[in-house]
Amino acid sequence: MEAGCSCTRPDITGKNLKSRATLLLAATMVALMLCMYGCSNRKLSTRLMPTPTGIAVGLPHPGGEFVEACQCAGNEIPIFIVSDRELEKKRRSPSPFGTKRSQLPSLATAYVTIGEGLTPGELHEQTITDKQRKKAKVVFKRIELARALKHTDPWQVRDNVIRHSGNPWIQAVTRRLDQSRSRNVTIFVHGFNTDLVDNTLIAGEIFHYLGHQGAMISFEWPSESRLLRYAADKGNADFSTRHFRSLLSNIAKECNADSVTIIAHSAGSSIVVDALRELRLLEYDLTAEQIREKYRVNRVVLAAPDMDLMTFFNAIHDRFQEVAGHVAVYASPEDRALGVSERLNGGRRLGRTVNSLEPWEKKILSQASEIELIDASVAVREYHTFIGHSYFHRDPWVSSDIGAFILGRRPASRSLVREDGQIFWEFPKDYRDRLKQRAESMDHQTF
Repeated sequence: MEAGCSCTRPDITGKNLKSRATLLLAATMVALMLCMYGCSNRKLSTRLMPTPTGIAVGLPHPGGEFVEACQCAGNEIPIFIVSDRELEKKRRSPSPFGTKRSQLPSLATAYVTIGEGLTPGELHEQTITDKQRKKAKVVFKRIELARALKHTDPWQVRDNVIRHSGNPWIQAVTRRLDQSRSRNVTIFVHGFNTDLVDNTLIAGEIFHYLGHQGAMISFEWPSESRLLRYAADKGNADFSTRHFRSLLSNIAKECNADSVTIIAHSAGSSIVVDALRELRLLEYDLTAEQIREKYRVNRVVLAAPDMDLMTFFNAIHDRFQEVAGHVAVYASPEDRALGVSERLNGGRRLGRTVNSLEPWEKKILSQASEIELIDASVAVREYHTFIGHSYFHRDPWVSSDIGAFILGRRPASRSLVREDGQIFWEFPKDYRDRLKQRAESMDHQTF
């Protein structure tokens, strides 16, 4: 009896240790996910994002000099919404949308204020100087639902027919472009575990640093806004790809836009890449120049993309990048959120591929001339955050480079560096000094 007991105890102890290790790993992953993505503050306001470094040192930016934008201090600014979230019958929050899927996308307009309580001069100072803690706030005010499009499949593709010119939402976007110096539509695609208010505030910040020029659309795919519903959110992102593709197929022609800029974060990146890939396959008979002329997508930013790396390579093989023309991928090995995602998904994530690419992978990426790869890890360390995932708008080095990319600057002219034989561009440690020297020595028109 004693011998039998002594033989079984080590096994029991081993199982317990293994079980405890598993629980510890799970607890660690959950703890990381609690901070993961830094997306869900569940508040109706946020302080204005840090000033992009290029603006602080005096370099050109898509927002221009911001004088005109800051005249709108405290005024309501429209953020146009396209959402395939299901409408709630009883609203329990400022948003009319729930977390479930809707087969027919809804249209709405949300309104934010920026710099409420500040004078235009004070808001201008808050906008262009790199103060650590800003007084200027972005505040979610209200949202108005618009009339839905009257078709089961309202966003059809592969033709040039304008179907919705009489829709008030389309007319409002078009008026915004008519009143702007730029006929550019910017589309923001959010990430995991977010709600409409969170995403609208971020879209408002981005739009402010675009100088309020053109029109800003937030594509609201149905994130369930719950930490432990990551798998469901990934499925919802897949579901939303077709709706986003259909939006891209029509927004330029319906609103007579000259160009479309897309900024996607985290799990939203796969929606964008897959939609562009599908457009390229649908329009197989068009040249790259013809497809860009048709859909007018000009610049695509994939920030901390939570996307399977092999899926991204499949999209490259299918030439998704030809639709976009210019694609910037921001990645960082410091991104702990994507480290959790890799464990959950069992595969490498695009936003964490720095220093982990195989030779054949580097070859494919180097041959895709439309794609720029930027290692954001130096910038993430410079403005340290534990998770390191929301750097596209919280890190002034990265937001500065995104602005210069949108302006059409190549990486070397943006003061990024790249070692021989490498495919990732990097932020040098003296990045700010380089931008400052460039601002002092170069005419803004030739930057």
